[in-house]
Amino acid sequence: MPHFNPVPVPVSNKKFVFDDFILNMDGSLLRSEKKVNIPPKEYAVLVILLEAAGEIVSKNTLLDQVWGDAEVNEESLTRCIYALRRILSEDKEHRYIETLYGQGYRFNRPVVVVSPPAPQPTTHTLAILPFQMQDQVQSESLHYSIVKGLSQYAPFGLSVLPVTITKNCRSVKDILELMDQLRPDYYISGQMIPDGNDNIVQIEIVRVKGYHLLHQESIKLIEHQPASLLQNKIANLLLRCIPGLRWDTKQISELNSIDSTMVYLRGKHELNQYTPYSLQQALKLLTQCVNMSPNSIAPYCALAECYLSMAQMGIFDKQNAMIKAKEHAIKATELDHNNPQALGLLGLINTIHSEYIVGSLLFKQANLLSPISADIKYYYGWNLFMAGQLEEALQTINECLKLDPTRAAAGITKLWITYYHTGIDDAIRLGDELRSQHLQDNPILLSMQVMFLSLKGKHELARKLTKEISTQEITGLIAVNLLYAEYCQNSERALPTIREFLESEQRIDNNPGLLPLVLVAHGEAIAEKMWNKFKNEDNIWFKRWKQDPRLIKLR
Repeated sequence: MPHFNPVPVPVSNKKFVFDDFILNMDGSLLRSEKKVNIPPKEYAVLVILLEAAGEIVSKNTLLDQVWGDAEVNEESLTRCIYALRRILSEDKEHRYIETLYGQGYRFNRPVVVVSPPAPQPTTHTLAILPFQMQDQVQSESLHYSIVKGLSQYAPFGLSVLPVTITKNCRSVKDILELMDQLRPDYYISGQMIPDGNDNIVQIEIVRVKGYHLLHQESIKLIEHQPASLLQNKIANLLLRCIPGLRWDTKQISELNSIDSTMVYLRGKHELNQYTPYSLQQALKLLTQCVNMSPNSIAPYCALAECYLSMAQMGIFDKQNAMIKAKEHAIKATELDHNNPQALGLLGLINTIHSEYIVGSLLFKQANLLSPISADIKYYYGWNLFMAGQLEEALQTINECLKLDPTRAAAGITKLWITYYHTGIDDAIRLGDELRSQHLQDNPILLSMQVMFLSLKGKHELARKLTKEISTQEITGLIAVNLLYAEYCQNSERALPTIREFLESEQRIDNNPGLLPLVLVAHGEAIAEKMWNKFKNEDNIWFKRWKQDPRLIKLR
């Protein structure tokens, strides 16, 4: 067995931040700025778990890396994990280390790595030549996309010559003249060959000094596959072929200061609370974090999810929310084409926009990169729910909740799916179960339970639950749920209030979530007119609401 240093080599100024703990690479652990004693073995195990970023670490890996050649068994590791849990003050409500029997251990709380910006690596200049293709316009478009995509790696040692210099470089004479005049270190050339409905791209990477061919590869491009996937493949080839390039997911995901880390963690906490007020707070904090750490991926992903959640909840204009969410998800992929959370978000956004092929490819890649990610499971389950694939959606959301039982958004999505798929009685039972676990005070869950109970005629219990909802949270979807419950309880007497609410709503003709209220307040004819309008326009949110059992008359 090879010998490993029992304590990982310190990285200057690097810190791990989770909850109110800060773990420094000098071996110290702080909690609320007070030092906590942590022995070397426990420290080493904790660092390895934190470095794994939520992935499972096997027992053998921990034994090898922490104890090295020492003769120990799993009992020593078990005692170490037990001691580490005591150091972190674990209890049933705050589990930091998850035991996966037969597999190993996983750190299951949000962790942010803080480190100062890395020094600039040595720069390598790259010329990307236009690919030889039958369609000249398509060749120019692809050339521009690849140059733009690879230019994002400038902070990590890659300098790409601009399109204006390389776009007319097509003949051997043009290539030799360009290399002689500008002397880039490397160039890439390519040829696209049709293969049925797909294409084969033949890539060559050449070192200009001596015109030495470094690598040849054929890449199959499936029809409708986004250009970003080809960029990603080329980036990986460059990383293998050009010494000195240093980009990786963790490096460009790290936040660069304690201040930005604290803002991010607060924003992420508010996002996870999943209430109208908390999402508005999350939007402010995460926007602030993006401004503080513009080269960090995590805040962009969280901000994209925040916009989508606010649109779903009816507290942000849906069209603008989709635009904002897409902008931030794209920014995250520009920082790292291989970031699974960003790819999952883009997959969700594309499928909401009925770009099913692109969305499916993005989800497939995200899942390959991170097969046990609660984020990816949630986004994919949300996508299936929107598409009306309720059974598959329920299965995927259950997988998400198995990985992250406290994720409020996933629990509430499961409740909607249950109501649509198996009926109101199962929904009420699930709502009670969720309230007894992690969502006791969540106003969205409470408003849904109020509505379900009112539909079942349990009006007194519904009124009692209504009193538990803070008035500052009664907006958007919560207001819609409570107004529908009021109609169930008071029938005709509730209609003036509902009509007044509908009149106050902006862009009612773009919000399918209001259809249940329109049906009871204005009648079947007007509701059917709206239904057909949403259907003919292929409204992106209509697919989710047309499954609602309350709208069965309109189907």
